[in-house]
Amino acid sequence: MTSTTCCPAPCHNRNALTWLLCPNIDHVSSALQILVHLAQEDKGELVEKVLQHCNPELCIDALRKLLKSPASWLSSTGACIFGVLLENESMVLKLQKGTKGESNLICDLVQMFTEDDPDVVMNAAGAIASLVETTSGRTWFLQIQSVFSGVLESLSVLLENERENTVNSAALILARLSQCEETCEKVLSHSSACKIFRCLTQCLSCSHKDTAMNAAFAVGRLCGSKQAKILILRVAKEHQLVSRLQTLLLSGSGVEMGQTVCFALSCLANEEDGHALLMESTCVPTLLNGLLQLLQSPDPDSIWFAAMTVRILVSRPSGVVPVRIHCSLHEQLKILSMSPSTGLELQEEVNMCLRKLERLSKPHPVMVTNLSSTSCTVSWEKCRPESGLEVIYSLFHKDVMLYHGLLCQVTIPISPKQSKEPLSLQLNLSTPDGDISPFSEPVVITPEQLDTRLKPPRELCVIGSTATQVRLCWIEPEGGAKPKSYQIYCNDTLVKTTALLGATVGCLSPGTSYQLSVSSLGPGDTESPRAVTEVRTAEDQDHAPSAVTVVVLGRHELQINWGAPVAPLGRLFKYELSLNGCVVYLGTERSYTACRLSANTAYTCVVTAITSRGRCQSSPVTKKTARDEFLHSHRYLHSHSHQSASKHSTPSSSIQVISEVKKNDTVSPATLNSKVHPTMIPHRALDLRKDRHRQTSVPKGIQPSSHTSKRYRQGPAGVFSVSSTDCLTVPNQEHYEYMFRSLTISSTPEDLRHFKAKISPARPQWNSDRKVPIDREKLPGISKQI
Repeated sequence: MTSTTCCPAPCHNRNALTWLLCPNIDHVSSALQILVHLAQEDKGELVEKVLQHCNPELCIDALRKLLKSPASWLSSTGACIFGVLLENESMVLKLQKGTKGESNLICDLVQMFTEDDPDVVMNAAGAIASLVETTSGRTWFLQIQSVFSGVLESLSVLLENERENTVNSAALILARLSQCEETCEKVLSHSSACKIFRCLTQCLSCSHKDTAMNAAFAVGRLCGSKQAKILILRVAKEHQLVSRLQTLLLSGSGVEMGQTVCFALSCLANEEDGHALLMESTCVPTLLNGLLQLLQSPDPDSIWFAAMTVRILVSRPSGVVPVRIHCSLHEQLKILSMSPSTGLELQEEVNMCLRKLERLSKPHPVMVTNLSSTSCTVSWEKCRPESGLEVIYSLFHKDVMLYHGLLCQVTIPISPKQSKEPLSLQLNLSTPDGDISPFSEPVVITPEQLDTRLKPPRELCVIGSTATQVRLCWIEPEGGAKPKSYQIYCNDTLVKTTALLGATVGCLSPGTSYQLSVSSLGPGDTESPRAVTEVRTAEDQDHAPSAVTVVVLGRHELQINWGAPVAPLGRLFKYELSLNGCVVYLGTERSYTACRLSANTAYTCVVTAITSRGRCQSSPVTKKTARDEFLHSHRYLHSHSHQSASKHSTPSSSIQVISEVKKNDTVSPATLNSKVHPTMIPHRALDLRKDRHRQTSVPKGIQPSSHTSKRYRQGPAGVFSVSSTDCLTVPNQEHYEYMFRSLTISSTPEDLRHFKAKISPARPQWNSDRKVPIDREKLPGISKQI
């Protein structure tokens, strides 16, 4: 059938995409053959033709219709063409934009997995594999969860398909999906993950090279995932994963196969559980043979993959031993490390392997301490090999093993027989795989060194003492043997053990003598003689200020003195003085005068010494200030003895009674100075006019003085009558002088005439028992002294 008779519009043979739109089946078939041939020859040209077509959406729709065709060859060819188109990133984006929802191209391809025709299934799987190869294709594929879950269910079935190409396509899909870590996690968390991993393990034994490589790559990627631990332990050992990888490595299927197997082995051994699974396998020696073949390969990439796998194996101690035993592999690594053709990356991998495989070296000589006639302490440096293997230490005296174990220090007992011969101590190291280091240089200990006895501490002295504590210090004893600790005794009683060169002995009684001694304690609890010292604790008050004395200086002052503490408690800073609980002084002086105190008052003085270790108070001292001598002078006014003495006083007495005063007599200043006594001045301010009618009475037994006029005088110096019952206390000389100074302040009679009297502090006090005159202003007059 020609195009002119079957097509509404004539088709051009040169444009195969136009024939896809033709309803003539022969034209469509011819177009498909042309496109398939073009895909095999030049994939890029096919993609370019589709993208540059005048209407590419119509071409894509025509190809999608072929996927649903009942003719299996049409759907298979359409899937094959889509497999080529989906390898291009731009085409994937265009297809994703043109198809939305679940009725898209991916769904059409997934539905083809259920077809009976194996070619249809194979080409559909190939198309999906091409889709997930690109990043945008994987993202598009993972967007629809239901589609992704359905694909995994189908892949678990396809991996068991009879046709090798179908199994290869399924393995290829998983290999490409596993390139993304997120996809690996989703695959391992799916319900069919266990079946998929088992099928991939079985595919490692597949005769088809590509299928085995795809399965090995997928297994490696899944083993390197975080969720693979449980899956590996449960499936890998059961289905002999290590054995299948070892067989595949030795199959000689080419360098690509060897590199892929090395990748899978390194991913498996990178985790602790996978490494343990690998090392437990019985085929480890054969596996190492396969790695040795790759290390001897001329291909640099294969050598690097093999060296990387060996480095992963020896990264843990369990992998060091089998690799170290495989001498040929070890030697080949040394050859590669010295080869000038070895690249930088390969050199790094080889050097890391050799450091892990390094044998034990000769240890350093041992160190001997705490020598005594009965024992000595031997120690050595801890060995930490790069391999991480456990190191066992063996100490020998000549051919006799003194110690074998994991410790780095041991105390060796010395018998009396051994103490008479020199000791030659040597150390060697070993590991569980049989690696034994050379012996260290011998350390010889002579009998003279063993005879060293432990000596007591030197220069024991007391560096501080209180009422309840004593501080001791000393220095190490002489000699080679060093004590491990010291024991302190108080009166032959062990009170403390310390490793320091000083101690404080507490819980002592004040003012008590003690014998303190210190001994050295060596290995085996051997004790040296004691160093002894005598000490007496301080009294309770030895830390406080001493000899506090208080001197009364009068009614308002106290003088307080004190001495320094006999045994200051620490460093003395200052003193604090308190009177009746109130602090009045704080300083470094030891004397203080307290002023402005109350008279006739008791004061309790306490002096406190402030030191770096606290406060210490002295014993309190109480003193009373002097009383005021004028407060109780009224007692003499009612004393019978004093009144009798007044009655029998002689003319020389200081009290004179004036019997008469001349009236209307003007007193001149000269007369005032000669006749008026200063003591009369305080009474001049009283109003005398209202008492002129009174007559002066003279007490019995007192004769009027010859200087006293019988008539009264009127003047500024008033003279009053004295009652027979009145008696006055005589002021002292100081009071006379005070009154005289007050009188002489004014120089004119006018001032004197108008001077207002002031009652001095020594004014007469009346007895409260006698009757006070009604007129309190009438006071007894005091005459001039005769």
